[in-house]
Amino acid sequence: MEPVVETSFTSSEEKLRTIKIVLVGNTKVGKTSLITALTGTGTHDRGYSAIFEIPIKKTKSKKQEVILSKIFDLRSQRYFPFLHSLFYNNAKAAIIVFDVTRRETFDAIYKWREIIWGHTGTIPLLLCGNKSDLRQTTDNDVTIQEALNLAKYLSQDQIVKTPYIEISATKRIIAFYEQNPTEEIIENIYPTIDEFRHPFVSWLLEITNKISI
Repeated sequence: MEPVVETSFTSSEEKLRTIKIVLVGNTKVGKTSLITALTGTGTHDRGYSAIFEIPIKKTKSKKQEVILSKIFDLRSQRYFPFLHSLFYNNAKAAIIVFDVTRRETFDAIYKWREIIWGHTGTIPLLLCGNKSDLRQTTDNDVTIQEALNLAKYLSQDQIVKTPYIEISATKRIIAFYEQNPTEEIIENIYPTIDEFRHPFVSWLLEITNKISI
């Protein structure tokens, strides 16, 4: 089923479900840029979250279910540890962002996983490599295969596979993502907003099919 992302719904024949996603990663990896790209604002404002609605049409019923996804950026909360419990409270999944040109941000993923699960329990993860347009093929760059290997490791004992998506958030480029185990998409330059959101939405749909919200 092809997901459709829209902004508002008015029908009384809809059921609303909300899922909270936390967005984490080292400083300057591009978390806020990702929020900007997902919302399609085109500017770097001071917003801390991306919110979009996913309608799912039921084949056996006229009713339509709506999943309201709220992706929250950690941002300044990292400076105030006492706010972490509030930030992670009731999160159902997490996106970990790293910079493909800074290996130390990739190495920090294990730390972020432990922080997330320490607050939320074992929730599904999505691994996102950002700044693909700045890759220089140096030893410090993280390769797609390295990221895929880590995503496979993070998938162990998970009810939802941890996918890997590689992007340039500022230029809104999808450099790589796995569509399914036998097919992959490589480089979609300047996709539409819906195309850019698509791999994230597909992951969210899989989560909602596997966990209770």
